[in-house]
Amino acid sequence: MPHRHSAAALLLIALLAAFPARAATVNVSVGGTGLVFDPGVVHVQPGDTVTWTNAGGFHSVKADDNSFGNTAAGDAWTFSHTFTAVGTVGYHCEIHGAPGSGMFGTVIVDAPSSQPGIFRFAQASFSVGEAAGTATITVQRINGDDGPVSVQYAAAAGTATAGQDFTPASGTLSWGDKDSADRSFTVAVNNDTAAEPSETVLLALSSPTGGASLDAARKSSTLTILDNDSGGGGSGPINAPSNPQGMAVSTSEIDLTWTDNSTNETGFQVERKTVGGTYEVVATVGPNTTSAPVPGLDAGALSIFRVRATGSGGAFSSYSPEAAAATLADPGPCVAGANALCVNNGRFRVTVARNIGSSTGQGSVVPLPSAPDSGLFYFFAPSNIEMLIKVLNACVPPFNHYWVFFAATTNVEFGVVVTDTQNGKTRAYYNPLNRTAPPVQDVDAFATCP
Repeated sequence: MPHRHSAAALLLIALLAAFPARAATVNVSVGGTGLVFDPGVVHVQPGDTVTWTNAGGFHSVKADDNSFGNTAAGDAWTFSHTFTAVGTVGYHCEIHGAPGSGMFGTVIVDAPSSQPGIFRFAQASFSVGEAAGTATITVQRINGDDGPVSVQYAAAAGTATAGQDFTPASGTLSWGDKDSADRSFTVAVNNDTAAEPSETVLLALSSPTGGASLDAARKSSTLTILDNDSGGGGSGPINAPSNPQGMAVSTSEIDLTWTDNSTNETGFQVERKTVGGTYEVVATVGPNTTSAPVPGLDAGALSIFRVRATGSGGAFSSYSPEAAAATLADPGPCVAGANALCVNNGRFRVTVARNIGSSTGQGSVVPLPSAPDSGLFYFFAPSNIEMLIKVLNACVPPFNHYWVFFAATTNVEFGVVVTDTQNGKTRAYYNPLNRTAPPVQDVDAFATCP
């Protein structure tokens, strides 16, 4: 007998297919500083919710087509509506406007966009000892997992000789729908007894399918075959790496990059810690490398990194400057709390971790109701304010960013994470213990307008 689904089950299946697992909430302020809805125009996708919050005055929210609305009221109130159909919906305040005039706003429900992802090599360069036999090369699918996709790979001669130092390789890597797990291929390397410099194999990705694309910076990479007959590593002092930068790749991985300032290093060592923690080695990579992935982190987690070069005979360079980064966070509304500040109409969440050497904890929030883009933090007592921070909407040409500014009157160790709750994007900042904190004016913080 054929299996039959109930009408309710079929409806549930249809809804799950139609809307993403994580719907977003967009916040709109009503009144307060004038007879306006702020922002006046918002973009959402089917399944997203818009929440209106009355900031002062006697107002209402009424759809021009009467598809939603609330009753006019004063004081504090919120009203939410979930949009399911693609299109443009106008709305107005029944007290202070009519459709298209006075106090009105617009919700644009965009068609869901497919995100098949971007292909890239996991590292800017790889290395392998010639006695290892094979090198494993990892390829990543990032920034999307919609639909089945594939990409072609190839390993060809650089300074290494094909058939003598390595065996050329080529093929296709494939992913299924909602599959973003790493894929890998191997390159066979040959051992010999000749003393020779390290040699390179050129790695390339090409011909992506399924709408996916290639990462311009990582569609090619280099495999360095390290000679084991000449000692390797070169001679003389090795210089410290500089300009470390961390970029969130996902909710569990950060990609750390740096500038290589030596020509005789045997590799690099990446170390990570949290505020108040101690450094631990999280990655080691070969020479002539300028990046390393750091997986296995928590969503929205703050990390501090440093890098040093390794040399022959167990030598090390000094450390690079420290760099802060935070993984992507799960999108969702900002929930204000004792240690979480919500600013810019609740779109951005700010948290601060602090350490004074003898104790570690979270900064405590002092909200500023009269200045919704700003807030204060204290570390020890409400009478001792440590930090003023603000997130400003500069989503107008030529800026087209949200800005993060803060000033801290302290020399304790602290880390700041600012999160755009609409998309999970993060920005992280760090100040080490016993350094007077410099002011931060980050006008490139979030290119996530509107």
